[in-house]
Amino acid sequence: MLLRAPGVALALAICLAAPALAQPAGGRVRMIANPSALIGADIATAQAMQAKGAREGLATSMAEGAELILPPRQAADPLLRRKDAMPGHPHQPDAAWIACDGSFGITRGRWKTATGTGGWYATVWQRHAKKGNYQWRLSLEGTAASLPDAPEFLIGLVADCPARPTAAGADDRPAPKPAKNAPIVQRPLAGAIPADDAPAGSDSQTAQSNDGTLAWRSTVRPDGSRVFRAWQWKDGVMADIVHLDAAPDQRQGG
Repeated sequence: MLLRAPGVALALAICLAAPALAQPAGGRVRMIANPSALIGADIATAQAMQAKGAREGLATSMAEGAELILPPRQAADPLLRRKDAMPGHPHQPDAAWIACDGSFGITRGRWKTATGTGGWYATVWQRHAKKGNYQWRLSLEGTAASLPDAPEFLIGLVADCPARPTAAGADDRPAPKPAKNAPIVQRPLAGAIPADDAPAGSDSQTAQSNDGTLAWRSTVRPDGSRVFRAWQWKDGVMADIVHLDAAPDQRQGG
């Protein structure tokens, strides 16, 4: 999915963009995931940060258990309750990737301060189980001396839906609806991802979407440098989609 990116005014166009569809075996078309919803959530959060300040703006779209990597990795809820929490600056998304089942997605983009400092950011979004809207679960950023020009089009990619073995006699019938309040079943990853090679003493965590078609790894090394990598199931492999690095002295600007 490609969306023209004239600036923040894109928000309305994104909200109206059609969701991605998938056609499983048997010919039934069903709504799976909508990467434009991630872009819309990203822009709405950036606008809330500008209108209310970073602390209150981030809190408006925070998922339960959300974390910020500043570094170090910190639980977002207690951090955002502090009045001296992180300063904010305008964010502009460049691209979004979403799992086949829409349970999780990732946005990547750029930021810039009034003093001219700028860099990249990445945010992991989780779909609310009941409301269906997207809330951020993990966010980190790093400075960069220079960045490529902002793309003319925003990129939104939905993971391929992997073939899953079905029980004999299932005839491709949809799985029964889970019982109310039943725990979410997390499938294995659709394919292999690289082993975690973080040095000893690092805070490195790997996570995935519910269906295993999207995975990400966030690492804070002992020296304060950090890495964010993500993979999406495409064309039979877990393709590397995001690889961002920040040096130890690259902290958030005001």
